[in-house]
Amino acid sequence: MDVATSFSAFHSSEQAISDAIRKLNMKIANPKLVLAYLSEHYDELTIQARLAEAYPDSQILACTSCQGVMTDEGYKQGEGIALWALCDYRGAYGTAIVSSNQSPYDMAKQAVLQAIENSNRFGELPALILLHATPGAEEEVLKGIEDELTVPVPIIGGSAADDYVKGNWKLFNQEQSTQDGVGICVFYPSCEISFSFHSGYASTGKNAYATKVEGREIIELNGRPASEVYSGWLGQPLTASGIMRESSLNPLGRIVGKLHDLPYFKLSHPCKLTSRGGIEFFATINEGEKLYFMEGTEERLVSRAGRVIESANEIGSSQALDPIGGIAIYCAGCMLRVQDKMNDVATYINTAMYDAPFVCAFTFGEQGQFTGGENAHGNLMISAVLFHRD
Repeated sequence: MDVATSFSAFHSSEQAISDAIRKLNMKIANPKLVLAYLSEHYDELTIQARLAEAYPDSQILACTSCQGVMTDEGYKQGEGIALWALCDYRGAYGTAIVSSNQSPYDMAKQAVLQAIENSNRFGELPALILLHATPGAEEEVLKGIEDELTVPVPIIGGSAADDYVKGNWKLFNQEQSTQDGVGICVFYPSCEISFSFHSGYASTGKNAYATKVEGREIIELNGRPASEVYSGWLGQPLTASGIMRESSLNPLGRIVGKLHDLPYFKLSHPCKLTSRGGIEFFATINEGEKLYFMEGTEERLVSRAGRVIESANEIGSSQALDPIGGIAIYCAGCMLRVQDKMNDVATYINTAMYDAPFVCAFTFGEQGQFTGGENAHGNLMISAVLFHRD
């Protein structure tokens, strides 16, 4: 089993993908799976056609990333295409894109079945699912996958992103492309895998109940306008233009479970103020849920990616400290907060990966499996999976 990555920053779609493929082919032959993470401005049909031509026997899944990507070669700000390829003669892999008028729940059920069929392992549960959906209903997508499989399977993923939250995100595989749908890859690797999903934030102790909710908007906390309560906790007024950055160190958290009597949280990031004093989030919060005012630091945002990789390396595999390669998902909101320090983030990940090849996308929502076995969608989080030598 082998993993390799490549990157190209040419502005032209044809030049960039040709360059990335050329570099990848110098490192790996006949991959069974190729993942692509790219900037929003590239023409997805050009990229799709060139990948399908170069790797006719490979399963392919591609997703746009916010303002750059990261690989073992470092942080690449701005435009570019990163490829991640896996060669595994004894393993099996399958991808699927579903975009239709069905609900996100039904699209997810259909996508996971199609991906399994494309892997030629129909009837077998995958060891891992990589999920890339367009933003808006990730909780429904997760539920659809879990209800279809009926048995918990680890999920790692990130919601497709663009540069400025304007809906210019894209998903595609070797056959289909969409700006509104669900993309899935199922893994049946011949090696061990390990994974980790962390927030890196701590509760301040301040909390309130969501007493009035509509969709992804919290209208009231403890019966008061949500923006009023949150601004009071933050100690400053929120602005419509700056809310994402102003709140990036102070999301709201919900307890998912406990480990050694210590709670662990999934986070929800504010993204928009509403005219009635509410706040919209990048995640769905249900009426009646208890929400905690969380706190992080820029220093933690920089160093925690390496800690998540270390955690994955230590927890899941008997072959710790010897990864073949990995995939990481890093929140775009966190990246934008510490963009000038992202080269340090890359250094931390490379150290934790023992310089094995990896790719990292910057997404508008992260999915992963917590230590207690719960798959969840959150914001301002990092999710990672490592592949280990036999």
